[in-house]
Amino acid sequence: MTIETAMATAMTTIPDCIAAGYVDMETGMLLGANTSDPDSAAVLDSVAIAVANLFQGRGIKAFEELLRNAGSEESDDPGFGEIAVFSNDRLNIFLRTREYPDHVVCYICRSSANVGLALTKSHLSLGPVAAAV
Repeated sequence: MTIETAMATAMTTIPDCIAAGYVDMETGMLLGANTSDPDSAAVLDSVAIAVANLFQGRGIKAFEELLRNAGSEESDDPGFGEIAVFSNDRLNIFLRTREYPDHVVCYICRSSANVGLALTKSHLSLGPVAAAV
């Protein structure tokens, strides 16, 4: 199965999902994408560049270090595994893959999506999407 096929399948299960992307944070490249909304394709290209800063930026690294010092995270943990960002009309879900810690799957949903269900379905799709790489 190709990465695009895996993401298309995931999009059908995630409520109000209009775009999915697979990003390599080391290069900032979008390795795969699938959209049902033409405007979201351009957004995914911009998101690919921003994802590395989101997961590996100085602010996040400092916050993760504080959590480690407080004993709430293990020292060999690669960092946050999931970040959800709410905007005016979108729910953006970013999930780091376990198999490839430098890869992130991005799902863009309409703001009308049930947040809990979107997060749950996103998690369930992560294994098949990462396996397609």
